[in-house]
Amino acid sequence: MSLSFYYLLVSQSSTKLAYTLYSMTIITFIYQTTQSATLASAVTIVSVVSQLIGGSTVPLIMQKYALKSILLISQIVQLIIYSFIVVALLTIPSPVNYILLFILLGTISFFDGWSNPSRNALIPAIVSKEKLVDANSILSTTSQSLQLLGWSIGGIVIVYLGHEKAILITIVLLLVSLLSLFLLKAKAAKDKKNRKGRLETLKEGWILVFKHPKLSTINKMDMIELFGGSIWIGAVTLVFVQEALGQDEKWWGYINSAYYAGTILGGLLVWRLSQLVNQHLVFFILLGSVGVSILIVIYSVVSLPMIALILVILMGPLYQVRDIAQSTFIQNSIDKEDLGKYLAAKATINQVVFSLSVFIIGVLVDLVNVRFVYLFSGLLLFFSSIYGYFKLLKKHDSYSNESSKFL
Repeated sequence: MSLSFYYLLVSQSSTKLAYTLYSMTIITFIYQTTQSATLASAVTIVSVVSQLIGGSTVPLIMQKYALKSILLISQIVQLIIYSFIVVALLTIPSPVNYILLFILLGTISFFDGWSNPSRNALIPAIVSKEKLVDANSILSTTSQSLQLLGWSIGGIVIVYLGHEKAILITIVLLLVSLLSLFLLKAKAAKDKKNRKGRLETLKEGWILVFKHPKLSTINKMDMIELFGGSIWIGAVTLVFVQEALGQDEKWWGYINSAYYAGTILGGLLVWRLSQLVNQHLVFFILLGSVGVSILIVIYSVVSLPMIALILVILMGPLYQVRDIAQSTFIQNSIDKEDLGKYLAAKATINQVVFSLSVFIIGVLVDLVNVRFVYLFSGLLLFFSSIYGYFKLLKKHDSYSNESSKFL
């Protein structure tokens, strides 16, 4: 693996930790000072909407700037805004300050919407095709580990150091990320100046999402899976733990930790089997989907907490093998110049579908038994797998000789 990949890994790791800590800090600060759960939850809503808007502008930005430059601009702007947030937190709370705080939060999330598509599109530019599975598994495992670490220690940091110092730690983490990005070296992209108009540039990613012969199938599978994917948000898992398993919040924490532990284990497993996965990407995408769907269906009917915990841990490797194989398949199936546009459009669709799913799943949990919601999600995932089988394998048996360049 190239040195530039490890610089990207350090940058992503620092950013993930920073974003987790900053999210927890702002949510707890607003709740503690206002005692309003509505205002605290508005942090997530503002972040998601702003990321959607930011992500939709990525193709235009990619038309003018290199991927590394986009990441640097994004993080420099975020760093400046974090500094303003420190000042806002030190100011006596007032309605004006909360309005300013939400504006700053929205701006950070807007520029964060540039980061993920650009970072993921940068991977093939600094990693050889043969090492893509290794790279994706390392990045994914590290990301899951840091999310587990961040949410575990974030509260402790805020309690003992306070909100202002927590944001200062966030600023230090972003500085580390920036330094890593400066050291990273990526191949220069082709000159894209004035190549296409703005409208055509914006349309390119969406056309690839819906028209590309293989990636359109992947995107439709994702949409089906994401529609039931919100069963793992905190509120729904809490209801399942209490109503289906008959346990308290302590087991809610166990289930959440088991989920992250399973994904970390899965990332390590895929890394060890990277050569095999790289040779059979479509097979492992479908294996992961089918495996998770079966486990979710079983999970929906269990009553023993320990069995539920084991099932969640077992889902982790299957989720990871599907996601890592899918990421590699996408990176191999599309030109590097178009990858960022596709990822930006795909991320926008995924966020919209997931947001809609959160609402619908929430309504279903209130209207019907929570076990049914998990069963419904498992069946959706199974349907996605069957759809993928006929579209990616059966339909394309005729291109099996050609597929060696993709699989």
